[in-house]
Amino acid sequence: MITSHEIFLSVVFLAGLVLAAGCTTSSLTPVPPAGSTIAPLTSALPVTTIPLIVTPVPCPQENTSTSISINPISHHYLGDIITFHGTTNLPPGEIIRIGVYSAEFIPCPKSSGNCQSNVTPCCGGYSDIVSVLQGMCGINTWSWTVDTSLHGFRADGEYIIFANGRNGAVDNFSIFTVSGIPKSNITLNLPANDPEENALWFSGQANTGNGPSENLLFIVSSDSGKKARYTVPVYQNGRGYFWNITLKKSAITPYNFLSVNVSSVTSPEIRIERTFLYNNEPAYYPYNPVSP
Repeated sequence: MITSHEIFLSVVFLAGLVLAAGCTTSSLTPVPPAGSTIAPLTSALPVTTIPLIVTPVPCPQENTSTSISINPISHHYLGDIITFHGTTNLPPGEIIRIGVYSAEFIPCPKSSGNCQSNVTPCCGGYSDIVSVLQGMCGINTWSWTVDTSLHGFRADGEYIIFANGRNGAVDNFSIFTVSGIPKSNITLNLPANDPEENALWFSGQANTGNGPSENLLFIVSSDSGKKARYTVPVYQNGRGYFWNITLKKSAITPYNFLSVNVSSVTSPEIRIERTFLYNNEPAYYPYNPVSP
């Protein structure tokens, strides 16, 4: 006969077997159920960040001797505003004196030396002071602007620009010309129709010696007695200075022919006058677009 004590020991023994079986089949990593497509989790690999190495571009070998340079100067017309540029290894903020003088050397009377700020021969030239600006690698810059409609500049004149620093201890110079206008004149092209505006388009050159500060007086009169009068500004292009104006036909119609007169406001003797037919053809042949 099985006693109650034996039954109790049997129950304890079975419970121990169940606990032991559970410990041997358990795992820290969960096992997916059969047929599952979920991959088991894996630990991420450590990411190594490669530091960005920036190699500075070395400056060119610095010239230890103090210097001032003047950049090449392009061709200019009388009346242009010229900005001169250059470089220097003088420190930023240091003063440079820049001047322009006539390259024409002629005997000068003693009394002619009083025309200051004038670049004509026998005068003292035109000069000013500028500050050195910060550049890169010790190569600093300077600039200076001159209006050639002032200071006595002349067409076809040759001039010297001179730069010096530290009381003349360092200097440089360059030669340039202000010309390109062989003769003061105004040109007048054949009129062109502007159908969208029901207008006529007039244009031409204006080589009057006053550059972009010039204004032209434009007058058109028709055989019907109508007259239109306008002031036209002058603009710069690669060949000198040009002008243009669009004229509404309503200002001069009706007409069979019209006369166009264009003159310089500052120098009225520089002018051109031409007559055109209704079809924009010149009334006289051969047509000469240049004033005499």
